[in-house]
Amino acid sequence: MHELDAYARMLELMALLAAVSLVVTLAIDATALRVLARVRTAEPVAGAAEPPARTAKPPARTADLSAPAGWPPPISVLKPLKGVDEGLFENLASLAAQDYPRFELVLGTEDPRDPALAVAERLRQAFPRVAITVVAGAPPLGYNPKITNLASLARHARHELLLISDSNVRARPDYLRALAAEREARRAGMVSSVLAGVGEASLGALLENLHLNSFVAGAVCVAEILGLPLVIGKSMLFKRADLDAAGGFAGVRDVLAEDYVLGCRFARRGLPVALSTHVLPVLHEHRTVREFLGRHLRWAQMRRRLSPAFFGEPLLNPLPWLLALAAAAAWRGGAALAAAGAFAAAGLAAKVAADALLARRLRGRPLPWAAKAAIPLKDLLVAGVWLAGAFRTAILWRQNRLRIGRGSVLAPAGASEAPQGAAAVAPLEVSA
Repeated sequence: MHELDAYARMLELMALLAAVSLVVTLAIDATALRVLARVRTAEPVAGAAEPPARTAKPPARTADLSAPAGWPPPISVLKPLKGVDEGLFENLASLAAQDYPRFELVLGTEDPRDPALAVAERLRQAFPRVAITVVAGAPPLGYNPKITNLASLARHARHELLLISDSNVRARPDYLRALAAEREARRAGMVSSVLAGVGEASLGALLENLHLNSFVAGAVCVAEILGLPLVIGKSMLFKRADLDAAGGFAGVRDVLAEDYVLGCRFARRGLPVALSTHVLPVLHEHRTVREFLGRHLRWAQMRRRLSPAFFGEPLLNPLPWLLALAAAAAWRGGAALAAAGAFAAAGLAAKVAADALLARRLRGRPLPWAAKAAIPLKDLLVAGVWLAGAFRTAILWRQNRLRIGRGSVLAPAGASEAPQGAAAVAPLEVSA
């Protein structure tokens, strides 16, 4: 009798956890849709199928008679490159073809022999009327190779306003105008973007895009509503002077989550961090499932070291709770199994529908049925990645074995908690 009572209480607890997780997840998706509804939907995200025109002729630009003097401000776009990514030329061309009067592209690699430099030179030849600087090689700075590259690029940038734009960004022609306008309207110190994963041609790339268009998009939109500086580093616009006041690139040279930490530092200095609702396409075309798992294991380890909110993340993934409830009910069978099975099926359908709706809003077109069917697989894999990330502290990043410390500070595996090179960063308290 006592065993049956304990079993019933366990089922009730699991049902409660599954229900709470489902409600929280649906509420996050609804919040993201609310944030994205602030502006009209742009044209459908083209992804890899419709690259920008390869032309050296700049787009037509019309004067805005209502704009203040000096508008729009000139922008230096920093493009850190590493290898020849999928669709790299088209990604870079989407920035070179921006409908913006005054901007430059500063592209470069950490390795002076990187094959991406040939693509950068090809871009410069294709767009002779655009100011394009190509930087081959970067002097060593810290354990974060992207920051090493960015610090080098910034030294060649001519303008005060800097935009970090990753190599797999596939921007629409009004990208720069949208970010500059958002910064001006909201008097923001930093503006980041809502991202839309597009162009999948493999299972790993599909899983990447599904996660970007659900968990990541929901997180940044909820943070925007709550006024929290949750920044994704694929698109960051700010003034050089504000970056220097926040410690500069050198201040995060040994930090894995340099984007998030910089956002927190800007906010602490009274420089608001804003989220532009201009949806920015990010191309993930060919990626293996192993690459997907490795990337998000590193991200999970990073989030664990940034905030205790990491340990609440299982409540943002209802699928494991729904499956656990159905499995526990199967032990008893009968009415308990029927009720748990019906609830699990309904919950799963609701989760898939909500994620598909958010992805449609981000991408501008419905998800194929095969992509919708992959959502439960992605959620199960993410649950396993979270569990591994809760215990592991070492990562292998670009052939370097590193340990992640507090605040996502990097050090060689086996080093002490606060490496000497990261002394300016280690004491940082980072809140979610």
